[in-house]
Amino acid sequence: MALLLLCIALLATGCGSGSSQGPYAKVEQEVWREVNAGQRGSDGVSVQATLNTFAYEISRAYARAEREDLGQEQLEYRIKRAIYAYVDGTYPAADGTDINSLYFQYLVYVNPSFDARNPLQKKQFDIWRDLYVQRLVDAIYDRKFPILRPMYDERWGLTLYSRLVFTVYLSNEDADAPIKPEIANIGSRTFLVNQRGERFAPSGNFNSYPYESDRPEGEVLDGKTYYRVFFPNRKDDKKTPIVQPDDDYVELHIEGLGNEPLRKLRWDLPFDYPELPERKLPSDEEVLARKEAERAERRAAAAAARAEGE
Repeated sequence: MALLLLCIALLATGCGSGSSQGPYAKVEQEVWREVNAGQRGSDGVSVQATLNTFAYEISRAYARAEREDLGQEQLEYRIKRAIYAYVDGTYPAADGTDINSLYFQYLVYVNPSFDARNPLQKKQFDIWRDLYVQRLVDAIYDRKFPILRPMYDERWGLTLYSRLVFTVYLSNEDADAPIKPEIANIGSRTFLVNQRGERFAPSGNFNSYPYESDRPEGEVLDGKTYYRVFFPNRKDDKKTPIVQPDDDYVELHIEGLGNEPLRKLRWDLPFDYPELPERKLPSDEEVLARKEAERAERRAAAAAARAEGE
């Protein structure tokens, strides 16, 4: 859960940020514009939503590593932590999405008698789980494809572990005469609509939200807030995708927010992602050596300045 909250915080800080000027930060902004949609109603209430694709998550990881001057190993570690947050997540059993947990998949398909209290069995599960994550990271760096692309495998691409994940930002700060619409149950009034006009409600452990921490703050909109909604990308038959690989667009519909009976946000598909400046960052060892050289250069300059002043 802590890892998932970390991912949420990272998503929230990326909304419209433009403080970093490095090449990876510029790519992150290009990707953000690609996966972002917004609408300002006649009542002055603004809605902005990000479809958190896997490519967007990867671009954010690169930009953060650039800002923090990290090496490739640290970058991949952070990407893995983001993946673990989803594969280890708790999913509702009511709609069958609990099977998306790697724990349940292992229990159903690999070892039906798995006992997590048994140290040996737990170690075997951890190895299997780590191999799953490593295979996905290896797929990211498959040299046949660009790093940022629409699909990595059947679970990761437009979806994060078979889920369409939206972060929705609300604001009434720019309204001339701000209204304060009720938002406590806004998740239950948010729907995914595919190009066939089929409408789907979000799935979550806390009413319509993935977790309690994903609901917006407050009962009414007073300033800015955000919430998250997940949509498992499969219909009631548990097989047919809601958004299919050759679909041209997907929409998010929000009902009864402010004076607008219906707000529609649309994403045209597939996304056209930019190229990264480089596939990999310098290694952690190379970063450490460069930092040490820079420190030595500063010490030498300071010593030369002191000697000149004597």
